[in-house]
Order: sequence, then C-alpha cells, then structure tokens
Amino acid sequence: MGALRYGALAITLVTGQQVASAQARNYNVLFGTGHWLNFYNEQVTAIPCIWPITKRSASISEPDGALSLVVDETGIHNANFDLVQGGSAQDLGWPAELASLLILPKPGAPQHYAVFVNTTEATKQAGLVEVDMSANGGAGAVVGTGTTWYMTGCTGKLAATLHANGTDYWLLQHADGSNEFHAYPFDASGLALSPVVSSTGPVLGPTTLNAPYSSDYHASMKFSVSGEQLLMGYDVAPDTMSAALFWFNAATGLVALRTDALRDINRYVHPFTGDTMQVNGISAAVAGLDFINTDDFAYVAFLDTTTWDGSGESHIVQYDLSLATTEIPYETVSINGQEPGASPWGLDTLGESLLLAPDGFLYLRRPHLGLGDVEQFDALPAQLDGTGQDGVSVPVTVNGSTWGLPLFCKRYHDSEPAWLGLRDVSGRDPAFRAVPNPITERGALVWGNSPPPDHLVWRDAMGRLVRSEPALNNGPTTVLARKELPAGLYVLEVYRKGKPLGSTRVMIE
Repeated sequence: MGALRYGALAITLVTGQQVASAQARNYNVLFGTGHWLNFYNEQVTAIPCIWPITKRSASISEPDGALSLVVDETGIHNANFDLVQGGSAQDLGWPAELASLLILPKPGAPQHYAVFVNTTEATKQAGLVEVDMSANGGAGAVVGTGTTWYMTGCTGKLAATLHANGTDYWLLQHADGSNEFHAYPFDASGLALSPVVSSTGPVLGPTTLNAPYSSDYHASMKFSVSGEQLLMGYDVAPDTMSAALFWFNAATGLVALRTDALRDINRYVHPFTGDTMQVNGISAAVAGLDFINTDDFAYVAFLDTTTWDGSGESHIVQYDLSLATTEIPYETVSINGQEPGASPWGLDTLGESLLLAPDGFLYLRRPHLGLGDVEQFDALPAQLDGTGQDGVSVPVTVNGSTWGLPLFCKRYHDSEPAWLGLRDVSGRDPAFRAVPNPITERGALVWGNSPPPDHLVWRDAMGRLVRSEPALNNGPTTVLARKELPAGLYVLEVYRKGKPLGSTRVMIE
C-alpha cells in the first residue's frame, strides 16, 4: 500500500479521533471463503471461516451482534450455514449470478427479515424474499414461496435508509438507461409496490448483456449515516468514471442532485511554471464509495488502468462536502498500487471495495490479483500536513478469492445505539443461542456481544457435567456436535481463557 498523498488544496478538518459508531446488526462482514471480519465491541477481528461464499453475499446480525442470516447466490442460510426452509436459489427462482444483495429487519415483526436481490444485466430485475427466523424450530423458513419480483429494468444499485418516522425504511433502486430513482417505502405491511420516482442526476446508459466494467450498472449507491445524502457511481465516457452526490428527503423519498462531478482528478505543480495543473484520471470503474460518520466527507475508489508502469492502481479520493454545493474540494488520499507488470484485474472488479464499518473506520478491499487483503484507514479525514500515512493492513487469509464487500443499511429501527459516533463502553453482556433449537446431530452456537469462545461445558438437566470440549469456531459461530449425548435438555456453558462468558439451554432430539 502506498503512502497517503497530500496536495496544496485546503480542506476542512474534523477535530478529534474518528471513533466507533456501534451498529451491531452489521458486526459480521464476509467477502469470500476464509475472509470474515467480526466487529465485536467495535474492534475488528479476522476470524477463520470455511463457508464458501459466492461473489455476491449479504449478512445481518441480531441487535446484540449474533449472526442471524447469511445470503449468497446459493440461497438464504441461517447462522448454522444451513439453507432455511424454501431458501435455495432454485426454490427462489434466482439466476446463477446476482448483482447485489441487501437485508433489512421487518418493522413490527421480530425475527422477520426482508432479503432484497438485484439480478445482473441479463434480466435486470429486483426481487424480495421474506424470511421468518423463528420458523422451522429456529432454523428459519421463507414466508410464502419464491421471490416477489417488484421492479424490472433496474441496475445493480441498491441502498436503504431509515424513514423519517424512525420506524420504517426507504428501499432505493435506480432504473437502467434513465435518470430515475425509485424509492420504495418498507414498513410492517411489507414493501409498497408504487415507488416515489425522482428524475435527477446523470442519465445512466442502457446496459447491454455482459458489459463487464459498467459503473452505470454495477457501481454502488450508498446513503450517508444520517440518510440525508446519497453517493452513486456512473460512467462519464468509456474508461472515464465519476460519482454523483445527491440530497435525500427521508420524509418524502425524493432525491435531488447536488453535484455529478466527483471525478478522479489529480493535481500537480508544473516544474517550470509553478502552476497547479489538473488532470482527469482515466479509470476503468468506480470500485467503491462511502461516507464517514459525520456526513461531511465522502470517499470514492477509482480503479485506474493507465498508470505509468501499466500496472493499475486504485485511487481513493476524498471530497469535502461541507463547503461548496457544485464545486466539491477533493484530495487523493491513497494509492493502492500493483507490482510492475502485474494484471490490474482481480477476481472481482465489479464488487464493492469501500466500507464504513461498525467501528467507524473506512476499509478498502484490494481487488487486484494477489492482493486479497483489506486496509483500515483510521485517520480520516486526511490532513494536509505533508507527513503521509499508510493504511493499516487487517490480517485476513489471502487466497485470491476475495469478493465484493457487502452492502449494509447504516441505521436500523431496532438497534441501539444507532450510529451515535461514540464507542459503546457500557459493558453489554454476551448473548448465546443455539441454531436450530432443538438440534439433532449438528447445530451452531451463535454469539453476540462476545469474543470467540474457546471451551464448552455441557451439563444435563440435573446440573451434572456430561462433556467438556474445546470450542470449534467457524466464522462467528461455534459448531455444536451431538456425538454421544442422548436426547434431552442441556445447559451449555461457554468459556474463554478459563473465564465463563455465559450459558444457554440446548435441546437435543
């Protein structure tokens, strides 16, 4: 990772350290087999997981941080990584590849979730599946059958934010080949099928089948933490990409353009004249975009294929949103370079590469071949002090199979604290539950507000010790194996480093 680059352009600084903004529903981030980040207590930890995630995935946890759902192109899975009843891709009528996925908890219906899915350029459909995680003995089941396809002619852009009433949501789509945003209210009665339509911003070109580097179709669309602003990547011309910034009205669902000129722009001082020169970068894609918690700085990652050594780079450009309306000050804050002569194209150049995580920091997924890790930027916004700073590499298993980072809603109606900008230090008690419950031969212990356990103690209904064993963790869950235990009710005690973390009841059939 190259050092952060600074120029002569002044930007407004935010004083104080960027600290965590607890949102436990987003504690689990998966982006490939063996690539799983857990944010227990807003501290990032890379944890091993053998689950073979496909290119597009989503996950959501309970308000206490315990994993609830994992969705990928094979279907909808519970925390035990088993398909929920009726949740296979074949049951749901999904194609083999998807463009994007997002999960929301259903207002007024505890343990019910809505899985939103956008398909690729072949069909350009948006669909919805409702899941009841209390059904099927706690293993989860699809409500009804198949997928409700509620929009055709959409792009892969998908985002959600809290409604102004603090209870419901807006689910936002963008139409293909137009400048239309479609905002769908989502409340206790479900998704309203008559959206609020806003015609504003750049017209996205109609995307043809297998347009592999189309930012019009694939570049993400994200709300700021407050939900008042929206970022969206798009194509200016072939090999020239940009991002557009919008205002969003969370009461009406209307979108209004602020600027469409967030370009990959580099500045340098001419060696002879001393003039500040401006050069528009040529980029193959908008590889990622996001805000920081305060809403006044935005970041866009541009995948560049025209660098001096032909190797390709990802530029992360910082834009100060607190000043002008149409001319947004910017600064290139990072270079993610390649070795000379290496291919710039990774296994997933269309997947999202920037993420504002539950710890309040910005993370970059490096999409290039051979660089399957992530970088944490914990000193944003970048300051023009000339010292430079590297991103901190987060240790993950590098096997080359990193996929796009998941899309999350940043605020939820049922989670506390909800992106307050302050780390939660109240000492929340760990929570554990078995999935499913009862279990037959195999299940999973799901833990929230807890570090990974390392030991399990089983006691029968009389309190007698019947088994003591090391904890076998797989991602943010612990494998529960029946083995020799007869049917009955058990108390499972959970330990870490010799200290008890908590306990739960497990029924074995």
